[in-house]
Amino acid sequence: MASNGFALNDNVLAAIRAAELREFEKKIPTSRALHQESREVMTRGVPSWWMSAFYPGTEIFVSKGSGCHIEDVDGNRYLDMTQCDLSMVCGYGPPDIARAVAERFENGSHFLLPTEDAIAVGRDLARRFTMPYWQFTLSASTANTEAIRISRFATGRDKVLIFAGKYHGHFDETLVVPGEQGMKPEYQGLPKDAAERTIVVPFNDLDAVANALSRCNVACVLTEPAMTNMGVIEPDDGFHDGLRALTRETGTVLIIDETHTQVAAYGGLTRLWQLEPDILTTGKCLGGGVPIGAYGLSAPLNALVQNNLDTDETGGVTIALGGTTYGNALNMAAARAALENVLTEEAYRRVTGLGAMLADGIDATIATYDLPWRAYRLGNRSGICLSKTLPRNAVEASSCVSKPLNHAARAFMANRGIWEPIYIHGPSVSFAHDEDDVAAYLGVFEDFVDRVVREHN
Repeated sequence: MASNGFALNDNVLAAIRAAELREFEKKIPTSRALHQESREVMTRGVPSWWMSAFYPGTEIFVSKGSGCHIEDVDGNRYLDMTQCDLSMVCGYGPPDIARAVAERFENGSHFLLPTEDAIAVGRDLARRFTMPYWQFTLSASTANTEAIRISRFATGRDKVLIFAGKYHGHFDETLVVPGEQGMKPEYQGLPKDAAERTIVVPFNDLDAVANALSRCNVACVLTEPAMTNMGVIEPDDGFHDGLRALTRETGTVLIIDETHTQVAAYGGLTRLWQLEPDILTTGKCLGGGVPIGAYGLSAPLNALVQNNLDTDETGGVTIALGGTTYGNALNMAAARAALENVLTEEAYRRVTGLGAMLADGIDATIATYDLPWRAYRLGNRSGICLSKTLPRNAVEASSCVSKPLNHAARAFMANRGIWEPIYIHGPSVSFAHDEDDVAAYLGVFEDFVDRVVREHN
């Protein structure tokens, strides 16, 4: 048994990981061979380098998925506990979505013209998110990009305010972090002036928000209802009310990004907490596995946008919105099938219950071993917070996450048929999981904690 003075040792965790990876490599000879071959034609041997970041040491090639399981080319089957960072929350190959996508593709997947499915999707989103007007893109990143452009047009201002620890997509304005001498680009390859466009402040700090907005040069505040890129950071009581008041007082557009949190509750946390954004953005699981992004506009903003778009090719000035494949027929068919058949209000109640079961089980194991940790809880999502106190901002959250612990867990889990690759994510349940799946995960999780505690003693 551990005690409240328990402290992780990175060397011990590295040894656990190394031992598990040696065993795992024996199970994946075909994947290992394909990985070597793939490096001849793809950077890092993957079609997107993110894939290599998510699975170092457990480099598998996948052959198929079904429900909440995936299978690699060596025939190993895994219970998926992150669903491609929640983009596959509807599950793999749900019949209603599969039929809708196949039928739509057979009869034409894109026309650069609307289909009736688009009306159905727009009405459904308006009802569940309480945002009346909708537009569609191919990802949440591009939905956020267009939301920022609308905000700049509406306010005549340039700057964007985001919260430290965020993730809203891979585009210039959100890839900024605080540095010793102000804001700085988070990655290489960004324009040198990227940091000048964005202000980053701590989550739950209304004084910092007020100070930034008082200069009246901020076009929009872009935030998740609860931060999800470093475990889970929940808002303080009154934070969203204060944020809404400050943005209204200063004429700043408020954008709520529900890309992750839409899975936490039917209609997202915007509906659950009765938030009032000017623009709501989303994507990922909305397409049931087909890439999609979307954003909802308030009536005043929709009117502004509608009156400032050049639709007759006369060359008039227009807001920089749209894309050739945005809102295509295949996207709309997939989204309609997902919303009407999988992401239903009744299904959300079931998944929320499974999420509670997951968090309760994690907390029970933590209590069994008397560890100074606790479980995160956000609808379908959980994970280990390495503190007895939940974080309020990114600084606190950084000490609640251990990359070595999660890398060791990844290898341990993979060896036992659990796929959990994203260390800042934590486990989550999908609409394809059931109680037996959650119990299976919790059994392996307890075995892992037992192994960690024993190796530390």
